[in-house]
Parts: sequence; structure tokens; C-alpha cells
Amino acid sequence: MNEKTEKDPGLITNIKEYVNIRKDLAYLTIAEKASGAAAGIAVGSILGILGFFVILFANLALGFYLSEIIGNTYAGFLILTGLYLFISLIVFFTKDKLIKKPIENGVIKSLFKDRNEGSYEK
Repeated sequence: MNEKTEKDPGLITNIKEYVNIRKDLAYLTIAEKASGAAAGIAVGSILGILGFFVILFANLALGFYLSEIIGNTYAGFLILTGLYLFISLIVFFTKDKLIKKPIENGVIKSLFKDRNEGSYEK
């Protein structure tokens, strides 16, 4: 067997090259997924902040509008507070189904997107 490896040094070179290429592929795949996750977090954060301000100012406007309609300064904001308390209770009791599972499924789908699309080759 020792004579065979001396006669065919290209085989060992090819195996070493193959291992190095697979290692580089693994590094690039990890870098691609990490950069995609970082970009997703950045975009989500920016949209979250902008959405927060839209909701904040819309609620202020709705609170003042309801106060004007009812004729009581604090009543419009009290109605909104009750509405958000009701929505918060609904979300709290259904958080696993409405929030946790969809986020987990989305992360898993994005991590294994290559395999699900069939572009992953063994």
C-alpha cells in the first residue's frame, strides 16, 4: 500500500485540496448566513423603530380625537388604555401560537432555505 501512495502522489494532493475546498465552503456558508441574519436584524430594528413612532403618533391623535368627541380631556386616552389592555391580554394568552411558533418556523426556514429549494447538492 505504501508503494501505491508513492506512485500516485496526486491522489493525496487531490484529497487535501478537496478537504480545503469543503472547509472554505463551510466558512463561506456560515458567513453568508451570519450576514443575512445581521442584515435582517438591522432592517427589522429600523422598521420597528419607525413603526413605533407611527403607532405612537396615531394613538396620540386618536386619543385627542376621542377626547374631543366625548368632551372629556382624559376619557379618550382612558378608552385607548382599555383597548390596549384587552389586546395585551389576548396576546399574552396566545403568545406561543401567535408569536413564538411563527418566529421559530421563520428562522428555521431561513437557515435551511438552500436545502428546501433543492439547490443544496451533496
